[in-house]
Amino acid sequence: MKLLRLLLRNTAAWAFIQLALSYTMMHVPRTLFPSHRWLFQSFTFEDEGRFWQRHFKVKRWKHQLPDSSSLFSASFNHRELASNDLHALQTFSTETNRAEFTHWLTLLICPFFYFWNPRWAARINIFYALISSLPFIIVQRYNRPKLQRLITRKKRRLYDNT
Repeated sequence: MKLLRLLLRNTAAWAFIQLALSYTMMHVPRTLFPSHRWLFQSFTFEDEGRFWQRHFKVKRWKHQLPDSSSLFSASFNHRELASNDLHALQTFSTETNRAEFTHWLTLLICPFFYFWNPRWAARINIFYALISSLPFIIVQRYNRPKLQRLITRKKRRLYDNT
C-alpha cells in the first residue's frame, strides 16, 4: 500500500511537472530562445549533428517521439515545416530551442524528488526523467545544424538576389 501511494504520488508529480512546464514554456516569448545562445550552439564533438546519428541512430526512432502539439493546440508542431521560407525556418529553429530548453528544465527538477522519496525511488525518478527527456534533447541537437544550414542558405539567396 505504501509503495502504491509512492507510485501514485510520483506519477502525479511527473504529470503535473511535465504538463505545467510544457504549457508555461509555450507562453514564453520566442525572443528568449535565439540560436546564438550557448546552450543552443552545436559543439565541436557533435560534428554538425553526425555524432548523434553515429552513436544513437536518431533517424531510426526520432519520428516515433510524441509531439506536444498533440496535447496543446497552441503548441508548435515539430513534426513538419509549415513552409520552407526564411521566416518559417527561423520560427522552427526557435521552437526547437524552446523544446530542448523545456527538456533541460525537466532534468533540473529531478533532485526535488529526493525530498519525498527514499533514495532508491528518487533514483528511479531520475532515470525516468533521463529516458523521457534525453531522446528529445538528442533529436533537437541532431536537427539543429541542418536547420541552421538551411537558414544560412536561404539568407544567402535572399541577399544575393538584392
